Amino acid sequence: MNLTLVFLLLAVTAWIYLRAKRSEKIIDELHSALKGRKRLLLEESSSNIAYRGLVELIKDANALIDDISVTDSQSSGLSKQVEVTLNAIQEAVFILNEQHEIEYSNGSAEQIFNLGDSMKTLRLEAIIRSPNLLGLLADHERNKNSNMKQISIELGGEILWFEASCSKISRAKGAQQTENATLLVLHDITRLKQLEMIRTDFVANVSHELRTPLTIIKGFSETLVDDHETLSDEVKYRFLGKIRNNTERLHLLVEDLLTLSRLESQPDQLEMATHSLEKLLMEVQESYNPRLSNEQTIEIIYDAKIEPFGFDMHRINQVLDNIFENVFRYATGFTKILIDARLTEAGDYVECKVSDNGLGIPEKSLPHLFERFYRVDKGRSQEKGGTGLGLSILKHIILLHGGTVRAESRLGEGTSIFFTIPYQKTVVEESYVD
Repeated sequence: MNLTLVFLLLAVTAWIYLRAKRSEKIIDELHSALKGRKRLLLEESSSNIAYRGLVELIKDANALIDDISVTDSQSSGLSKQVEVTLNAIQEAVFILNEQHEIEYSNGSAEQIFNLGDSMKTLRLEAIIRSPNLLGLLADHERNKNSNMKQISIELGGEILWFEASCSKISRAKGAQQTENATLLVLHDITRLKQLEMIRTDFVANVSHELRTPLTIIKGFSETLVDDHETLSDEVKYRFLGKIRNNTERLHLLVEDLLTLSRLESQPDQLEMATHSLEKLLMEVQESYNPRLSNEQTIEIIYDAKIEPFGFDMHRINQVLDNIFENVFRYATGFTKILIDARLTEAGDYVECKVSDNGLGIPEKSLPHLFERFYRVDKGRSQEKGGTGLGLSILKHIILLHGGTVRAESRLGEGTSIFFTIPYQKTVVEESYVD
């Protein structure tokens, strides 16, 4: 009997052990499912699971896994939408950890600062060297005032300007821990800065250009009024001539400024029509022939392949006038002006070259020749009555046509101005053809 009881106890113990092992296996599988966020699919029969009292636990666990999967899917979709949005904007966006390591950078940031390559895990200081930006981040980290600031960054030998702003991001690090990150946004305002500098320089130059003739007019007119009884008729006549010359200078300056303003504010106001460029060149030649001395000539070389095509005749006439006026004013000693018009090799542009054999222009002045108010010889230019805007107007007109302009010169050999016009033969609004 004692032996029977022992066997019975062993059998009960084995049964309990096997049941415990099977329950433990199910619980281990449930634990793995929770960790892997995958629904639990047991090989055990439903009756065995129910027998062990695990049905409700498994149902709840699978429901929790389903909820987590839905949440993850929604979060992943939202993250992708946010990333697509950030990559679509022009601002450079960075997310930095507390060590200034880049955890995220959008497409604009990578394009501006790293030629389109990823910057993840790199330190911001290794990519962007800017004391102003580091100062902004330091103020932000010390909870000081770090509102949007304008900063300059040197990149590839060029100074870029940005409006920079920082924001703190708190995110979960563990079950009950959070860590701080920094959202850095850089808005490129380089173009605006350049325009601001151009405007400032323009205002300063205009003020200077207006001041000189106005001072002369004021001085001579006051002298004529205050001393009219003591001045001889010859002196009065000379003073009036000075006043008239400087009044004309003011008039030309204002006209050129208005022309520039119209070209810049109404870039679509070109009156495009089909014209004969050859006929226009011949008319320009004819209008300037009376100003030539006996040893001076104007010659035209015209490519016979150029048929009438579309351009603004008035504006191109203005381009040629500005070039010719420069030659007559500044190309001292010239004996020949050559106008050479021909199709480019591809046949899509007409290139015009206007050359003289005068004194020429120093090489250092060539890059600045088409800038507003730029003068190669300021004293001689003012003496000759130029406004310093003629070649700038020329450049605007050619760019509006979709062409290009450049200059070549050698001291003592002369100067050549090149400009191109798109060769479009389909413009038929108006004709100016032989």
